[in-house]
Amino acid sequence: MYAVGAEKDHIVPWDAAWRVTQLLKGSKVRYVLASSGHIAGIINPPGGKGTYWTNDAGEPGATAQAWREKATAHSGSWWTDWTAWLAERSGRKGKPPALGSAAHPPLADAPGAYVLET
Repeated sequence: MYAVGAEKDHIVPWDAAWRVTQLLKGSKVRYVLASSGHIAGIINPPGGKGTYWTNDAGEPGATAQAWREKATAHSGSWWTDWTAWLAERSGRKGKPPALGSAAHPPLADAPGAYVLET
């Protein structure tokens, strides 16, 4: 499991989000702490500013603070870490299936013509 918390999240404090590492004992959980708040901590695409922390010590730590003390800071978006983590667990990339059918042909390319309507 890959879990992300945000350092300044006012809805789900990062140390509460970290608890998933304790709740899923027996499962390997990669917990990542992103800088910023509830939304900005998550919506931070590559190339953006920010910092994220990872802890590759092996054990999640007895407490959130213990995890943080051993964590390593990285500049940029946590998305690059997630992409690498996901790639290690994904199969080969393949051609996507064709959209629509003879009975239900696609009306327009994504994102659709409706987005241009006012």
